[in-house]
Amino acid sequence: MIHHCGESYTLADNPCLPRIIAATFGWESITIEYTDDEGQVHQFGACRMGRKVVMLPHFSYGPSAPAGVASKVIEALKVDGYSCEWRLFERVSEFNFKDKVSTFLPILTDCETQFAQLDANVRRKIRKSASNGITVKTGKSELLPEFYDIYSRNMHRLGSPALPRKWFAALLDQYTQGDALIACAYVEGKPAGAAFLLSYNGFNEACWFSTLSRYNKLYTAYALYWYLIQYTIQQKGNIFSFGRSSEQSGVHKFKQQWGGIDRPLVWNYSHPPTRNIRSFSFLPRVWKLLPFQLARFLGPYVAGRFY
Repeated sequence: MIHHCGESYTLADNPCLPRIIAATFGWESITIEYTDDEGQVHQFGACRMGRKVVMLPHFSYGPSAPAGVASKVIEALKVDGYSCEWRLFERVSEFNFKDKVSTFLPILTDCETQFAQLDANVRRKIRKSASNGITVKTGKSELLPEFYDIYSRNMHRLGSPALPRKWFAALLDQYTQGDALIACAYVEGKPAGAAFLLSYNGFNEACWFSTLSRYNKLYTAYALYWYLIQYTIQQKGNIFSFGRSSEQSGVHKFKQQWGGIDRPLVWNYSHPPTRNIRSFSFLPRVWKLLPFQLARFLGPYVAGRFY
């Protein structure tokens, strides 16, 4: 993986993201500059909401930084009267939240070698998805309606509000220095699953991934993930990220079978975190009870507040 400031690059190091996030959700895009003890200047993109700085809303991690620098930036912001949230792969503050992991798959030189390295059961299910007639195609805004319908339905099934459609449209239109695209899986011409892929400096991630449960027995998820892994190989990427999941959850175990490497996620806070959506375990149950069309209408207003 390419490195930056002693840390690994992720999507959050792409300087275009804070601007797109801020414009979509009505926040302010800022650049934090810090000079370390050796005179090296570090710059980090972030979003400001009043007296709060978040690095980086709606993503699993913020811009990379050496631990010593990150902790000093958080402390400096605190002294200036700001609260700060910075998502990293290590603890840099005494206040933190850490029950999530990201799963990264190192990418090999060609599809045949990559396929041979997969678990035999995963290879079998990929082949089975093909024999079941699942096809995958990629695109941009022309696939957004199909992606968003699948994504919002899956989020409702999981009991979580869906991010607004305008967010995905903005990424497709404004994302630079990498790819922003949609991959959609079909069964007999009907959409069965969809993923939203972003890339930056050889790092590719399926940031949002959903399948319709009625098609899962056809191994839709295996077809879609294998397609995205092959795409990463073809683009000469070096890491494919399955995104974050709760540690040891069913989703996490599904990702682990592909042979990836887990990296614990730590959401560091400058102050003791206040109660947020994670504090209310009953909310997913309530959200599932809402009629889908109502949940789809309300979701963007709710999801934008929880990042």
